[in-house]
Amino acid sequence: MDGTGGEMGAKLVWCMKALHARGLITGSGGNASVRLGGGDEILITPSGVYKAELEESDLVRMGLDGKVLDGRWKPSSEWRMHTEIYRKRGDVNAVIHVHSPYTTGLTIAGRKIGPITPEVALILPEIEVLEYVCPGTEDLGRLVGSRIAGKRALILQNHGVVSAGRDLLEAMTAIEVLEEGAITTFVASLMGGAKVIPKEEVELIKRVYKR
Repeated sequence: MDGTGGEMGAKLVWCMKALHARGLITGSGGNASVRLGGGDEILITPSGVYKAELEESDLVRMGLDGKVLDGRWKPSSEWRMHTEIYRKRGDVNAVIHVHSPYTTGLTIAGRKIGPITPEVALILPEIEVLEYVCPGTEDLGRLVGSRIAGKRALILQNHGVVSAGRDLLEAMTAIEVLEEGAITTFVASLMGGAKVIPKEEVELIKRVYKR
């Protein structure tokens, strides 16, 4: 792609490399996108390109109708999920899908990740887990689109996490906070159990930080 994404392309490449460095995606898994100019076009990561070696020229520009507008690779197989979120949420300008190991593992084991720290309580007070649907399908896109209203992130059963933000940093923060909460929950469970912050204290945290 010939510079179509500009600064947004550079940020998207940085995002994927940062997620890979933190172990939140593998070289072959995970995807991200950004809305271009607040309109009906997005820049999305490609399918089949090793994420740690991603370059701006690998990115794909496409419309929310699924039409590829520019790029030498196929868009991520999860493009339907991304475009559906943008169609449903005009306030969203970035979408990230990762395979966070602790979050995914705890969910597979049937463990809930509650407001275990003030940060989790503030940013992700309640995380919905969606039933398993085959990755890359229209059914998954429709399911996520129907449940993303008012949410920063959703857990996909046996499949990872999808987050939506006003920008890439907001979307990344939701994923990082959720994984930190999952790790903390896992460690606490090894030591006898994870105690969540009481509901009234969660409400106080929200008032203090005016969220």
